[in-house]
Amino acid sequence: MKKVVIGEELDIIIKKSLDILCDTVGSTLGPKGNNSIISSSSLPAFVTDDGVTLARNIESDDVCVNSVLEILKEASIRTDEIVGDGTTTTLVLLKAIMSNANDLIHCGMSRYEVKKELENEEKMIEDLIIKESFKPDDNALKNIATTSSKSEKIGETIYQVVKKIRNIAGVTITTSNKEETCVKYFKGYEFDTNLASPFFFKGTSSIKLKNPYVLVTSESIYDIEKLSNLINKSFVDKRNLLIFAADYDEDVINQVLSFNYDNDLKLYLLKNPEFGKRQYLLMSDLLEICNCKEYKNQFSYDNVGVVKEIVINKDKTYVYFDNNLADYIEENKSNLEYINDEFDINYYERRISMLSDGLATIEVGGKTISEARENKMHYDDAIHATYSALEGVNIGAGYTYLKISSTLEDNCILKNALCVPFRQILKNAGLDVNTIEKNIAFDFKKIYNVKVGHYEGIDSPSVLDSTKVLIQSLKTAVSIANILLSTGSLIINEQIKNIDIDHDINI
Repeated sequence: MKKVVIGEELDIIIKKSLDILCDTVGSTLGPKGNNSIISSSSLPAFVTDDGVTLARNIESDDVCVNSVLEILKEASIRTDEIVGDGTTTTLVLLKAIMSNANDLIHCGMSRYEVKKELENEEKMIEDLIIKESFKPDDNALKNIATTSSKSEKIGETIYQVVKKIRNIAGVTITTSNKEETCVKYFKGYEFDTNLASPFFFKGTSSIKLKNPYVLVTSESIYDIEKLSNLINKSFVDKRNLLIFAADYDEDVINQVLSFNYDNDLKLYLLKNPEFGKRQYLLMSDLLEICNCKEYKNQFSYDNVGVVKEIVINKDKTYVYFDNNLADYIEENKSNLEYINDEFDINYYERRISMLSDGLATIEVGGKTISEARENKMHYDDAIHATYSALEGVNIGAGYTYLKISSTLEDNCILKNALCVPFRQILKNAGLDVNTIEKNIAFDFKKIYNVKVGHYEGIDSPSVLDSTKVLIQSLKTAVSIANILLSTGSLIINEQIKNIDIDHDINI
């Protein structure tokens, strides 16, 4: 059976869902926010103050409430997916916006009018946030990382990574079974190993080649005779030869393995990694890195390039190079304008990072598995917040929203909502909200640093927010509010024993 929930009953369910999600997650906002314990059937219980993690794990036994929760969670987590931070702020804003919107609706304003006004105000406030923003210096970036992670140690680590690796696509964060966190940098190009035969390893787990000849082709090689001139050249020049091709005949592979067995100089056959468009891009990169030309009609010395070093492990292959690829990198950056798929964009950006700055892996440790997991969440938040801050930052701790609120007309729907993140941060820290708000709002010449417990001048604030996070948090909150305001019914599966014709409709 299906049940349709409408009218006042639906409003109650939506409010209950907002209270459960927004109050739970909102309690973590700020440097002195509360922790929550999350129990999982598949993992040990752990403690966290990470907003997006909390949101993902909140459920209700009430099927109606849980249905609304799933919509709210999916939409709010979108903030984290776009800018990597701001889920908690999004939900705090959302509850306040819905409260104000419902008050206006009860006073006679139509839902459509409220929605249109919210959209107009959001666009206006976005412009005001941008006007209040400024480009971050090194100290500002470090402060952003520290504020987001709530840890000076994590903030310093993230700052150093961001300084060296200019694109977040080049950074990987993993947990480690060690107590200490370490950062590993890699200046080169990496991809999955796809050797034509496992016997090329010949009792070793790693192959290292210094200054080898490299041949790259999209064709398959079925005749060893096609390689004879190149093999002879590598033999004469005393260089190992590495070939990337679509595929190889079994006889070719066996003959090459036999050649390697009898000679100190080696020939290695790899099948082109990846598929489709990604394979084409990877091969293009290899051609540039190795200074070689793709085979067209016949193999010649002109096709062969040289690269500084190649390391082939059983899972990954690493290519180290020292040639200047500035023009090629700029060409790939310009191509990003024509790519819309988020997955493809990330692949492009990771390639560009490998070609320019290299890669970084942050292996996050902890005294326990739970601690390492929690630390990783803080590193994830900080790395995303810091990279998003490269485009611009604003004074944090709710100050920017609060200041903009003071400039809005009293009839603006978002005026009061913008004050709530500031108040929530102070409330979570157990501070006198009214007194601190009055002191700051008097002239907006200072900010209250909750972490250290004193006021600071706005000329050199130590608490900062990414402009992108502030904008996206507001955008998402308004978007979710508009979804809720335009929802007139909830249809669920339910076993209905006693049907009340005044409230329940079976379809």
